[in-house]
Amino acid sequence: MDSDTIAAIATAAGEAALGIVRVSGPRALAVAGAVFQGAAGCPLADAPSHTVQYGWVVDLATREPVDEVLATVMRAPRSYTREDVVEFSGHGGAVAVRRVLDAVLAAGARPAEPGEFTKRAFLSGRLDLAQAEAVLQLIRATHDAAHTATLEQLRGGLSAAIRRLRERLLAVQAHLEVSVDFPGEEHATWSSASVDEQLRDVAQGVDGLLAAAARARPRVHGAVTVICGRPNVGKSMLFNAMLRRDRAIVHPRPGTTRDTIEELVVLDGMPLRLVDTAGLTDTADPVEQAGVSRSHDALAAADIALWVVDRSAPLTPQDAAVAVRLRGRRVLVALNKVDLPPQAAEAEIRAAAPAAPVVPVAARSGLGVPELETQLVALLRPTVPSEPEGPWVTSARHDAALRRTAEALARARAAAGGGLSPEFVAVEVREALDQLGGITGESVSDELLAEIFSKFCIGK
Repeated sequence: MDSDTIAAIATAAGEAALGIVRVSGPRALAVAGAVFQGAAGCPLADAPSHTVQYGWVVDLATREPVDEVLATVMRAPRSYTREDVVEFSGHGGAVAVRRVLDAVLAAGARPAEPGEFTKRAFLSGRLDLAQAEAVLQLIRATHDAAHTATLEQLRGGLSAAIRRLRERLLAVQAHLEVSVDFPGEEHATWSSASVDEQLRDVAQGVDGLLAAAARARPRVHGAVTVICGRPNVGKSMLFNAMLRRDRAIVHPRPGTTRDTIEELVVLDGMPLRLVDTAGLTDTADPVEQAGVSRSHDALAAADIALWVVDRSAPLTPQDAAVAVRLRGRRVLVALNKVDLPPQAAEAEIRAAAPAAPVVPVAARSGLGVPELETQLVALLRPTVPSEPEGPWVTSARHDAALRRTAEALARARAAAGGGLSPEFVAVEVREALDQLGGITGESVSDELLAEIFSKFCIGK
């Protein structure tokens, strides 16, 4: 691990009550102590761990005051990085906290790289890789469900499940390697049926985590809610009304929306990924065709379709085509423009989508939008778990690694069941072990580590 002492601003930019500069490394106490004048006269080097000292950060050269601070001392290994750590808590704002950092850098620290504090926590063994990634997800959480699931990952719930699976696979791998290295000996005899049974048990555990990932996706990342319909029925206006702000361009000319637009909204604690789409229609315009194609792709991935129908105009063949496309899907009908004289009979619309609830709305004024949102949540809530049932897989990287694990286990079981020698089975078991180890960091490349931690902010 890097032996440099690093420093960075750990709080967000802009005006604030407090600004924190974090220093970590083998010389953290000496570096911080060189620019700190304690009111009690106690040098930081003599301060006990997990104590707070009041004083001033001063310019290294002139000894002029830079900011009034509280200095928190955390000695290794009882710190976030398991190194000596000092945190200066001073005044917020752009100038004060920057000048404190400048003083610390002048005393011998180097600027931290993005995510370097958390990377050091991983390299020191305080966190595994899944927990380290949870730190970033926790910072980025935008609603309670994401926070809850990510906090469980930070506490090690997913890591413990992965470790249990790896331990069982390691036992299988050891048995296979003995069979390869000492063929014919009594203690090295292997049973393909026994190996298959053990691999099946591990595969079931992996499948359980993948099922948990599927359950977690709408709750953590938001249920995909696609606003669809023929052109010019008010889809973008409804999208804006549900966001309570103008996000999508609205214009009377049909075909204004050419691409999907996605925003996260939280309704009664339920996160939704609201997607505005181009009108579903047959068109010769190649640009509009591309937009319609993206609308179809969005619908294919939707957890629920919010079908917008214009009540102020008769139903058209385009409306009928949309109804056909939505058959077999979870649908909620927004009967829009109810503030205008009706032309489409509600009975016709109910006949086109007999299983879908119909909610009258006027997107332009917001009439009926709260009722529409209530109905939307009611339709989604039975399918979306409210609390984690065991570890939730919230990362696309982890989900992909588990899928590769399942594929390797399937190949291993096929090799064992097909009468192949233990060497072939062992190759696939090793691949499964590597994929699981990639989640927690036991088997991971430097390039992947660099990619993961580059996504962090500098002070974390």
